[in-house]
Amino acid sequence: MLLADLSRDDYAKSLPPVFARLCGKLKSLDLANLELGWQDLEEGIRMNVMSFETTPAEGKKAEMHRKFVDIQLLIEGEEMIEYGLSQPDLSKYDEYRDEDDYQLTDAIDDKNEVVLKPNMFAIFLPYEPHKPGNSVNSNNVLKKLVVKVPVELL
Repeated sequence: MLLADLSRDDYAKSLPPVFARLCGKLKSLDLANLELGWQDLEEGIRMNVMSFETTPAEGKKAEMHRKFVDIQLLIEGEEMIEYGLSQPDLSKYDEYRDEDDYQLTDAIDDKNEVVLKPNMFAIFLPYEPHKPGNSVNSNNVLKKLVVKVPVELL
């Protein structure tokens, strides 16, 4: 997992070139006024802009991908994301949905947490489980986007 903030002038310094390029495009957008839903960021790379109310992490499932990297950028609100960096035990996950590139689990091994505030983003690589959309202190409505980057671009 990589973590950075678009508000910093040096946010791209330690990012791989493909992520630096895509985050540069995100920084140039009027994020607050983006329309909700799927849209192209560049050829072959799509992003989903969404707005929803955060909920407590308990009882929610974590997701994991194989073919795509997630760049999750918070636009408005505050969001806690649980994640794991240890090698996942695939026997704890349900079936892999190839067409939608995800599988779910009830528990993340060696779980960590990160709190995102506006302009902060987290990049989750394949096989890094993550559970986004969690409340920090209380439920709040957030606006965020998720860029789906094909792993072949790394």
